[in-house]
Amino acid sequence: MERFVALDSFRGLLAVAVVLFHTYVAQAASENPLIANAYLFVEFFFVLSGFVLMHTYENRLRTLDDYRDFAISRSARILPLHLAMLGLYVLLECGRLLAEKLGVGFNDPAFSGATAPEQFLPNLLLLQSWLGQAITGSFNYPSWSISIEFYLYLIFGLLVLKGQGHQRQWFLAIALLAFVQLLFPFLPLKTEIFRGLSCFFAGACTYRLYVWIKQHNQGQFGGTLLELACLIAGAAVMTSDLPVPKKGVLATLVFCVTVLTFAFERGLVSSVLHQGLFVRLGVLSYSIYLCHAAVIFVFKSAFIVLGKLLHQDLTVVAPSHDAPLPFMIRYIATGSVVLDNLVVLVELAVVFAFACLTHRYIEIPGMALGKRLVRRKRTPPCCDGNIQPQR
Repeated sequence: MERFVALDSFRGLLAVAVVLFHTYVAQAASENPLIANAYLFVEFFFVLSGFVLMHTYENRLRTLDDYRDFAISRSARILPLHLAMLGLYVLLECGRLLAEKLGVGFNDPAFSGATAPEQFLPNLLLLQSWLGQAITGSFNYPSWSISIEFYLYLIFGLLVLKGQGHQRQWFLAIALLAFVQLLFPFLPLKTEIFRGLSCFFAGACTYRLYVWIKQHNQGQFGGTLLELACLIAGAAVMTSDLPVPKKGVLATLVFCVTVLTFAFERGLVSSVLHQGLFVRLGVLSYSIYLCHAAVIFVFKSAFIVLGKLLHQDLTVVAPSHDAPLPFMIRYIATGSVVLDNLVVLVELAVVFAFACLTHRYIEIPGMALGKRLVRRKRTPPCCDGNIQPQR
């Protein structure tokens, strides 16, 4: 089956951009207008997921057994790392509780607010972005988008299975209605739900456009100029002064064109994205995305503790680029531009190293388990293991 290497590398680079978005180091180069709007790259992830799942599963979901295998595979891909990171966050909160008992204070008490005990079960079930009473960005906050995506997988599979050939019309209708909700809210549901619905199913529709172009245009779509135009358009939209809902919708449309363009891999930028480091980032993208918040938490906590020991403020509380006022966040602030940028580089290096470990020891075994479960379900009982067929 065709693999979109350039798009995979693209996802890895944008995962790194999301890491930079969350570093919050006062004088670092990462505090620039593009990175300050990198929350919109989650829209790209949703678009790409819809595109890739349409490519992989549109013609493979025909029976309930197919859907069961699909659900097992998707669960094995998503859940092991999510559960591991949730467990790690509980341990980090225990560490924060111990530090508080030793006299080291933080912004909020341990196991309160976004890490309160009542937030654990919604996170465990990946429902934090769906339930109105749950805090969307609780515990391992990047997992809010995994919460949306996991159930979008299941919805997608059901629509393909039961669509009877009309799923494409359903996908287009869902995407359009979700865009309308984002621009003109009328349903009392979380915005994140409609960010996911609009982008994911727009990505699925983009795949159908990709197939149509390949069939009717002999694959001549794309090229270096179009790839560069997509990058420039994306940066322009993200750094614009448009209101957030309009910016998100426009960015999604640009991302759809970007995914479509880079799927053909006909330009110089695509060639660069085929190089080793970028391919590796693509492979590690899920681990980078899901692990980085814990690493940043540890770094920030370490600077708070170090500041206490040195009797010097190494952090400052300032307005966040992640949320409107009066929301404030703690930044690492060494007082030196060079040191601040060095902190960011070290954070990136640790995130990359940690992602390598989680990919090797959690993601890969999880996917292998999913494959074994699917094979076991598919194997007739009379031919399984040591059980011999009846004569």
